[in-house]
Amino acid sequence: MTNRIGAPGADPRLLRAIERAIEAPRAAPLRLAAFAVASVPAASAWPRGLVFVPDEAGGPTLAFSDGADWRRVQDGAVIS
Repeated sequence: MTNRIGAPGADPRLLRAIERAIEAPRAAPLRLAAFAVASVPAASAWPRGLVFVPDEAGGPTLAFSDGADWRRVQDGAVIS
């Protein structure tokens, strides 16, 4: 038997509990990892990743990885 989350033979009660936990709305803020511009991990290792950059030239910002560079969320510019 294969179920919705693709675990053949697993206990259906456990799988339903996992599905509920995954689908449950979150009631807490998301805590992002913070990195100085000079210490962000390689963007290629974190495609679609999101980080907080407190020392970006334009002020503290969120940045996302496009697979090549870390870019500011607000305008897509490479962080500096």
